[in-house]
Amino acid sequence: MKKLKVFLLAGCAALLAACAHSPVQVVVQPQVQVAPDNIGAGYTVTTRGVNQLAGGGLGSLGGIYADSSNVTLANNIEDSMAQALSQGFESWSFRSVGGPADVQVVANLTALSYDSPNTLYTTKVDSGASIQLQVSVKGAVFYGNYSTSGKDRNLIKPSREEVEATVNRLLSATLQRAFEDEKLKSFLRQHL
Repeated sequence: MKKLKVFLLAGCAALLAACAHSPVQVVVQPQVQVAPDNIGAGYTVTTRGVNQLAGGGLGSLGGIYADSSNVTLANNIEDSMAQALSQGFESWSFRSVGGPADVQVVANLTALSYDSPNTLYTTKVDSGASIQLQVSVKGAVFYGNYSTSGKDRNLIKPSREEVEATVNRLLSATLQRAFEDEKLKSFLRQHL
């Protein structure tokens, strides 16, 4: 009986320890894989990312101490998105420039989340990313809305690396959708 009590106390202590999470900061560096094309041959492009996330956080890892287990950004996400967009447009033969350009691209990050709704322990994580892309060419404007979502299950607290990989995968997939959008390609071909 005494061994059973010790075992139960140890199990409860381990469960409570697993429920307490520390804040997690993630470095977001999305990547895109864009098939080469000559859509922009001879034209320049400027890209910009805009962070429209409310509060600057991505969510919480949940658990009993959900208020102190927030997931936040550790880097400038605007620059990271602009860099990924530049690489994608360069694959389409555009030349990236820092000043006035033939094509202006703005990616508004309207949602990016990694959140566990469970306040007792982390078992389920809801994640997602949404971007509104605005592409301007000679007074004409193209708007595209792209989003990606995910649901994960964890038996134990995810590591910072796992959270970071999930967030980067989501944002990369969302940006990738823009480069796979035939309407965007048609818009560029029509107005260049």
